[in-house]
Amino acid sequence: MNSTSLNLFKTVAETGSISAAARNLHCVSSNVTTRLKQLESSLDVSLFIREKNRLHITPEGELLLRYANKILALLDEAELSMQGTKAAGPLRIGAMETTAAVRLPSLLANFHREMPFVELNLKTSSTEVLVQQILNSELDIAFVADHHGLHAENSRLQSQVLCQETLVLVTAAEHQDVTTGSDLKVTRPLVFVKGCNYRARLGQWLRLQNVDYADPLEFGSFQAILGCVSAGMGIALLPESIVRQYEGNFPIRWHSITPEIGNVNTVMIWLKNREVSRVLNCFVSFVATA
Repeated sequence: MNSTSLNLFKTVAETGSISAAARNLHCVSSNVTTRLKQLESSLDVSLFIREKNRLHITPEGELLLRYANKILALLDEAELSMQGTKAAGPLRIGAMETTAAVRLPSLLANFHREMPFVELNLKTSSTEVLVQQILNSELDIAFVADHHGLHAENSRLQSQVLCQETLVLVTAAEHQDVTTGSDLKVTRPLVFVKGCNYRARLGQWLRLQNVDYADPLEFGSFQAILGCVSAGMGIALLPESIVRQYEGNFPIRWHSITPEIGNVNTVMIWLKNREVSRVLNCFVSFVATA
């Protein structure tokens, strides 16, 4: 057993198939199959259960994978240390659109200045989608809205608070003050796609206020939401930081709502049971001290 065989085994475990692993390793499938059988033979264990075209890792394989992650991460760290370089490699980041627009630009710019060899890749989506992408190992780290059940339902997640957002109700500029739901002149929610935590909180507030409202209108960006709110098409619930930054661009006004619904932490999440890479560890440490 050596680093090459461990890397091959790790690639098969992560991709779930011989053919996908072969593509990632730039070799033929028969070579991967042969090496994997040799590794299993040398250890005298079965690392995978083969069902049709899919491989399912065995308990012995899970144990070896934990060691492989540690060993390969240490090898990478040793090589980088000997080369005298800082962390290097890709980092796949996910974020809510509002967080990506207001909170991340300066953070990512400063991180890039300190870690120029890290390749940053940022994608935006809803909290629900981002959580699933972390669980599926499609992202390395994500910035999502904290909510009840995030950790209880997903014990595999590690998290750290980035900031607390205050969500405010946004209406057209000419709208009267809104203290309760009965003050609303228009009630149609203008929201992001399903899975957005802010969307869920707006619905919760309207129900608590006993407000009857039409089906929400979905948008792909907060600028589109603000534009339609300013035209009187409906209402929105967005972070105060976003609204303050853009209220000079749109004729809108904002109103405070119940703190229990309006106050929400933005947290960064990553997989707990996965050996943290040097790049991810550097990014988490940087955010914690930034």
